[in-house]
Amino acid sequence: MIEVWLPQLMLRRLPVITLCCLISSCAGAPFLSAGTPDAAEVGYSGDLAAATEVAKEHCARYEKVPRYLDSAEDIAFFACEKR
Repeated sequence: MIEVWLPQLMLRRLPVITLCCLISSCAGAPFLSAGTPDAAEVGYSGDLAAATEVAKEHCARYEKVPRYLDSAEDIAFFACEKR
């Protein structure tokens, strides 16, 4: 009987395990959480230099450069200003 339900139990848990692995592997990479031509909000995990690079890429689309404003928890706020 154990031979029948054990694989089924493992298959049910496989999506949860896969999702956890994906989330943990992306936890350190900064990402643009919100952006406009005048601002960028970057999610990050402690490395402000990496967050600034993400903001630079975003602001460059509008021919602007980022200026760090503030941060709260794991989000850094930047203003996109003309060069």
